[in-house]
Amino acid sequence: MKTSSETGVLSRLRRPEYTGDNRCTPCTILNLGIAIILAIVAGYAALTIELSPIAVGVVTLSVSLLAIYLRGYLIPGTPTITKRYFPDRVLAWFEKTPEPVGGEHVDPERMAGGDAGLETDNPEAVLLDIGVVIDDPANEDLILDPEFERAWGGTVRDHWREEQSAKRSLGTFVNAEPDAIEFDAHAGSFLAWADDAYLASWPSRAACVADTAAATELPAWDPDWDRRSLASRAEILGALRLFLERCPACGGAVVLSQDVVESCCRSRDVVTATCQSCDSRLFELDVDPSNLPEE
Repeated sequence: MKTSSETGVLSRLRRPEYTGDNRCTPCTILNLGIAIILAIVAGYAALTIELSPIAVGVVTLSVSLLAIYLRGYLIPGTPTITKRYFPDRVLAWFEKTPEPVGGEHVDPERMAGGDAGLETDNPEAVLLDIGVVIDDPANEDLILDPEFERAWGGTVRDHWREEQSAKRSLGTFVNAEPDAIEFDAHAGSFLAWADDAYLASWPSRAACVADTAAATELPAWDPDWDRRSLASRAEILGALRLFLERCPACGGAVVLSQDVVESCCRSRDVVTATCQSCDSRLFELDVDPSNLPEE
């Protein structure tokens, strides 16, 4: 059984942005190969100082594997190495399943009963069906229902001011104790943990606040909310974020744009929703470069 001090040390060493669902397969394979080579070299070097080559090799390999497990990489700069020297067709073999809409991830194992439930093929259609999003003939566009927008905005402000409110909403959403939830901000991501278990991630704290607030309001509008799978509800929340006109963090204007982001050892073309004032990213969706308009 791990003590609290052991758990704390491992938590500080762990790099969640490069492990778990964020782990890059090509980079991991490269680092495993390097770890094996290091173990062999260390074993041969041990012979010169009259140490057991097997023992030294095993220790070197064990330490290397622990580093890869906790941090994702053994050698700094691995993404640059794989991007520069691995052919793109090789990297494509390891391409991950596309992230849920909005660029966030929620771990389905945290929901009681697994991820079974109603599946959602089109989250935007669900938002229209339950009346959260409505058609605005005047602007020939879809907009948020004014009543829902007011309720959501009020809860967003409450969750931004009181982090515990966001934790309570997230706890209800993923079936975790709110007091056990911890938030962890990294460059380009905002992560949630509970008892050292990874719960979810978003592009920013503002996106997390938007989702947790929406998860509080949507059950009153969607009679099937509790019957939908966790993955489907996460997609609905991500799609809803596209309709934000004001940033939950600062109230600045949110704009859609095209961008190229570095994702570990690959570059990706994305459509993003970002606050013009504080630069909080609220939404990120991979797109096919061939579908982007030419400059």
